[in-house]
Amino acid sequence: MALKSIDSEAITVDATSGGVSFTSATLTGQVLMASCRLETGPVRINTINAPTAGGSEGSLLKNIGDEFEIWGSDDLKNFRAIRTTSTSGTLTVIYQGTGA
Repeated sequence: MALKSIDSEAITVDATSGGVSFTSATLTGQVLMASCRLETGPVRINTINAPTAGGSEGSLLKNIGDEFEIWGSDDLKNFRAIRTTSTSGTLTVIYQGTGA
């Protein structure tokens, strides 16, 4: 099955308690995967627990230029990111799926 781009957004990853999620309006039933690139500021990501600012929950540290993918409806809905320093991160996201 070939995927195609459905939507995109830039997310500011700040110190919001519990982390910042993908915009729920972009997560239609057609979205299967989010392709992400960190443009600014180091962050941690998690699809299981709500991360805390400066905490160690979730992924290894994501640094500027790192790319990663999030697959599956549960992980897309549960995704959270939080900055690890005083600098907010900017995450560029392209949502891909079966599309209309």
